[in-house]
Parts: sequence; C-alpha cells; structure tokens
Amino acid sequence: MLSVASVLRSGGVYDHFHVKRLQMHVARHLRQPYRFVCLTDIRLDHVETVPLVHGWPGWWSKLELFRPDALSGRVLYLDLDVSVVGDLAPLADFPADFAAIADYQFPLQLNSSVMVWDSGYADHLYTEFKPVAEVVMKRLHGDQQWIFEKLPFAARFPKRWVPSFKASGQPKSPPPDARVMVWHGQPKPWDMPPGHWAHGLTETVTHA
Repeated sequence: MLSVASVLRSGGVYDHFHVKRLQMHVARHLRQPYRFVCLTDIRLDHVETVPLVHGWPGWWSKLELFRPDALSGRVLYLDLDVSVVGDLAPLADFPADFAAIADYQFPLQLNSSVMVWDSGYADHLYTEFKPVAEVVMKRLHGDQQWIFEKLPFAARFPKRWVPSFKASGQPKSPPPDARVMVWHGQPKPWDMPPGHWAHGLTETVTHA
C-alpha cells in the first residue's frame, strides 16, 4: 500500500495543526488506498505515527524517512507547508524508483518538499548519513543538499505539477496542471486571508 508521509520535529514552528491540515488535503485529492503517517517525536491523536529516533534538528529529521525500519512499499512524502491542489496519483505513480522536485532557484539541484520512492531504494540516504551526521550538518545547508549529493541523477517531477507559490507570482488560483503548491520561505498558506484557495479543507481545523 502507498504510504503518504510527513515529518514533524518538536521545537520548531510546526505542530499538530499542520499535520491535520495536510492529512485533510491528502484525503481530498487521493483516491487510491493509502496510509497517512507522520514521523514525529510527539504524540498525535488520530494520526498514525512512526517515532523519530535521532535528535537531528529541523529538516535534517526528514532523512529518517529513509530509515530501513520506518516505512514500507511506495512512499509519497509531502512537507507540512504544501497545499495539495490536484490529483496526487500522478506523483504517487510516477515511473521512477525515486523522484523529487527540481529546485526552484538552482534547477539542477533538488528540492525535497515533495518526493516519491520505493522503500529500500534510498536507504543509503540514512545509513550513510547516520555515522557522519554532525559533520554533514555543518558542511551542508539542509537535507536536500545531502539527497542531491547522493542521488544527483534522480528523476524530477514535471515543473507544472509542483509549482512554487512565490516563483509563480503568487497566483490568484492554482495553475491548471498543479498537483501540489510549494510554499518555500514566506508567506505560508495559513497566512492567506479566509477563503483563499490555499486553505483547502482547513476551515474546520483550529490552529491552537
């Protein structure tokens, strides 16, 4: 079965609200059988969780997605601040062992906001990182630089499927072929006014 995965590390700007928000977005736009799971170090009600086992900060915790015992089958990963705006099936079923977004600023590199892979294929992203984590975290800016270093020729999704809100000129509606809108930097989708398309089904979620 497909696993739709997210990561929540405590101590940052994200919390249970953002996990539930993403879970609702996925439920609206994915019809095939799947499990929604969050790798986290906190308790989440009504969400399947997998414990984070390392103290890697912030986005570095995303490398635990590739821990051999974490997930199984096909995995579709989504950052907590994306907006799902179209059918996710083309991303989940993308014909590659591993695929990610081309970075918006440096298109030869990778952006790790949306990724898909067959579990086991990219275990080395975790197993090679674990023994040198402290050194790598000082040498590189973030997880996506490590992923690009280890998988430089990984497949990229079509740009039109995963546009950037900022790079698209902050559109008043999602681009026609968009599946997931990426909100790197500022603003975030929850900064948009009530009724904005970025909110999806989140009107029923209370951000405590």
